[in-house]
Amino acid sequence: MVAERSAREQRFTRGLRVEREVHGYAIVVRVAGEVDSSTVGELARGTAVALALATPPAPVVVDLSDVAFLSAAGLNQLRSDQLAARAAGVPLRVVARHRHVLRPFEVTGLVHDLRLCATLSEALRSDAADRGRLALRW
Repeated sequence: MVAERSAREQRFTRGLRVEREVHGYAIVVRVAGEVDSSTVGELARGTAVALALATPPAPVVVDLSDVAFLSAAGLNQLRSDQLAARAAGVPLRVVARHRHVLRPFEVTGLVHDLRLCATLSEALRSDAADRGRLALRW
């Protein structure tokens, strides 16, 4: 357990890591580390690629579960991503469960603009529910 914690702490001290995964039709952008003005470009590239690969109505999910710090630059980028996703007809969901990440969304009011989920499975379950509702409209 100590080795696990040590590896996790090292991950945070090396800046930002952004990885993309495919879950069904959804594209998940996993973010770990600190999102600030010096690392926000990596987040921007990761979400831009995910949005380019996305197939509506499947969502792009930005998972901030392993983010140690989220600055105003990160919030601005997520807001820009949300606007780009909306223009492309792609739902954008953000996984945020830790207080230090949720608080900036609350303070700025972005909690009302972005779809926040507590877990990745919740964000992916929402995808299945959304597709079910779309199927009923046919």
